[in-house]
Formats: sequence, structure tokens, C-alpha cells
Amino acid sequence: MIFNRLKRSLVFLLIFSVLLVGAPFIFSDNVFAYRPPDAGPGLESPFKEDLTLLDFLNKILKEIVLPIGAVVAVVALVFSGFLFVTAQGNEDKLKTAKKTFTWTVVGIAVLLGALVISEGIRNTICLIVDNVPGLGCPK
Repeated sequence: MIFNRLKRSLVFLLIFSVLLVGAPFIFSDNVFAYRPPDAGPGLESPFKEDLTLLDFLNKILKEIVLPIGAVVAVVALVFSGFLFVTAQGNEDKLKTAKKTFTWTVVGIAVLLGALVISEGIRNTICLIVDNVPGLGCPK
């Protein structure tokens, strides 16, 4: 009795999930993709300038990942300091605080390492190949 009820519920849930996920694909029409012929160039770049892939990745790294990572790193350092202060000599809490501090420092090293590696790759490419478009090589 309970098994049959569970089986019916699972079958209903499966069918409902498939219809819910598949409905936009099954019943869609060109309405969502329609663009009049005189609509212009289409989507504009949010960066308002022509960027190569390398410029785009560098911009994301320097303007999005590093600032967010820096804020997260400061919060994590403050939190690990808070854990040290509230441990009050308790060995288990001190162990947790040390682990948190260690992984925070590892995260900061990875964050800064990403910048160093990307700059190193860019500078190496600039040394090997002259005048790479969009790489920003010094002349």
C-alpha cells in the first residue's frame, strides 16, 4: 500500500518535472527569438569597447575577481582572528582557527597567484611574438 503510493508519487513527480523543464522547449515558437530586420546590430557589449578574448579575461580578472576576492579574503582573515580570540585555549577551537587561517592564506595566495601567472603569460607572449593584437604589449 505505502509502496504503491510512493511509486505513484514518484511517477507523478517525474512526469511533472519533465513537463516543467521541457515545456519551454516543446511549446516555444519564434516569438522569443524574433528580431525585426531593421533592429540594428543586436546585443551591445557591456564593456563599450572592442575587446579581444585576452582583454576580456584580463578585465574580468582585474575588475571583478580580484576586488571580490580581496573583500572575501579580508572577511575570512577577520573571521579567523575572531575564532582565535573566542577559542580561549580550547584545543579543538584553536585547531579549527588554525585550519581556517591556513586555508585563508592559501586562498589569498591562489588569488594573487592567478594575477601573477596571467601577467607572466602575457609578458612571455609579448617577448616571443611582436605586436600581438589586443594583448597590450609595451612597445
